[in-house]
Amino acid sequence: MKEQIRPEDKVRRALEGARAKMLVRFGEKKSRMIVRLSLLALLLTVLLVVTFFLLRIESIEVTGDVTMFNESEIIAAAEIAEGDGLFWRSSARIRRNIEKNLPAIQKVKVTKSLFGKVTINVELVSVEYYFEYGGSFYALDSSLTVLDKNDSYTKYSAYGAVKVILPEIREPKVGERIVFYYTVEETDTEGEPLYEVKEEKSYRYVSEFLTALSDSGYRDDANGVILSEKFDVALIYAEKFKIRFGSVESLDVKFRILYEIFAEGSMQYADKAYIDLSTPSAATARPDPTLDLSEFVD
Repeated sequence: MKEQIRPEDKVRRALEGARAKMLVRFGEKKSRMIVRLSLLALLLTVLLVVTFFLLRIESIEVTGDVTMFNESEIIAAAEIAEGDGLFWRSSARIRRNIEKNLPAIQKVKVTKSLFGKVTINVELVSVEYYFEYGGSFYALDSSLTVLDKNDSYTKYSAYGAVKVILPEIREPKVGERIVFYYTVEETDTEGEPLYEVKEEKSYRYVSEFLTALSDSGYRDDANGVILSEKFDVALIYAEKFKIRFGSVESLDVKFRILYEIFAEGSMQYADKAYIDLSTPSAATARPDPTLDLSEFVD
């Protein structure tokens, strides 16, 4: 009759066999070192597991540029809270959460201490423009990426952003570029197109003008940009000027002529003035007290 070996004996024999192989291969001294290192690694693993589950976030500090977003908004975007496990989310994951949920934040640095403190340092992109859609206001950069959404435009105007009147667009999505309404095909119940679909490049003038304005040095004192018509682009400036650029052709020339008009000084004492740069060789400037700039000037 075959001898029955108890489970504990099988384990003991396996360990003895493994030890014997180690002694043959490494010798007694090295074998003892390997065993000690293995036990140390096991202990460290246990400590790491215990640390992962037991250490909690005791406090969260937000530093850096918090002019546009307050601490609670940034913490909510990070998707962490006091009482969460300190290592449940990595620093890189927290950073990605903030950049995804708040695209207006350009750089994020996250540090943790073993005392349970999480520090989040943020830097904002330059929020240059904003627009209104459906009763809400959206921050916009010159490449037409939507950076943020809010119920009040003052969040952006207080930061120096300029109001923009855009061509008709689809509902904006934070973190994505705006989509112009007529670049998306729609059909009626019979499959017939409702309108002529335009190519995206038909609206390239929008980003071209906003980029040129940002680079020109005139954006800081701008109050509004009217871009609803491709060949009737206009700028509201210094709370008194309406400047018609017409198309976005030769913008560098038009900005130089604008500088010369301001330097000449004839419009300095006008309460309101209209400047037409649409034909650079025949640019005009005249006082116009009838101008209504209330949409752009508080």
